[in-house]
Amino acid sequence: MSNQPHGQPVALIENSAGNYKILPSGAAYCSGIIPDPGFEVIRVELQSWLPLERAYAFIETYLKGVGRPVQAFCGIELRVPEPLTFDKWSTFNVPYLEQLRKWALMSGDYSLVCRSNIALDLYPPTATSMCAFSFTAPATSNGLTFLLSGQADIGPDNKIIAEGEIGSQAMQQRARFTIDTVAETLKKLGFSWEDTTRVALFHAHDIPELWGPALLGTIGEPIRRGVLVYRARPPIAGGEVELEARAIRRDLVATIL
Repeated sequence: MSNQPHGQPVALIENSAGNYKILPSGAAYCSGIIPDPGFEVIRVELQSWLPLERAYAFIETYLKGVGRPVQAFCGIELRVPEPLTFDKWSTFNVPYLEQLRKWALMSGDYSLVCRSNIALDLYPPTATSMCAFSFTAPATSNGLTFLLSGQADIGPDNKIIAEGEIGSQAMQQRARFTIDTVAETLKKLGFSWEDTTRVALFHAHDIPELWGPALLGTIGEPIRRGVLVYRARPPIAGGEVELEARAIRRDLVATIL
């Protein structure tokens, strides 16, 4: 498969130092990234999670060790102790965005990095921690790779879908929103579900008929690869469902010494 998207991407921002382009979303994270021709996205999962304030130095050291500039950093996966109110969420983002600016990973008010923040329902960390990160590097194969940020059940107007409700219909509505939004993001990048190598779903309350034709069944044949499911929630209080999708050929594990 070619390392280029099928369709013509729209409104992408270039990160030439990091060898990738982004679909912008906002200050905290971009919607998705596509590596430049001849490059791929590599994901690194940490065997032992690192508190976020220590993770920055680890990322710098790791990238230096593999001969990549810090601007090649393109994705971070975080685990938070508990969901935050919108006010606390804004405060939470301040030091993170300062770090991105230090690394020249902001384009005006837009972040150049994908991000997911997940509040685990079981055994959450005591402090916000990094469990994985991604970066671009010269490709070792001709396979397609890309990365998307996590999509919570929160609309572009910052309104939570079916807020305050966790009944069957509400949970289906929340799941439907995340599936539709991720599908639309894939389309904007020139991709489809067929191109993904991993889909991950985060929820704590039951979603009736989740695997039926109205919800995950809309993914089509790629669903045979399965969906990684976590008992967890989005990072914003009131959110109940989050969905991730990516295409990765090299998924590594790093040991913290």
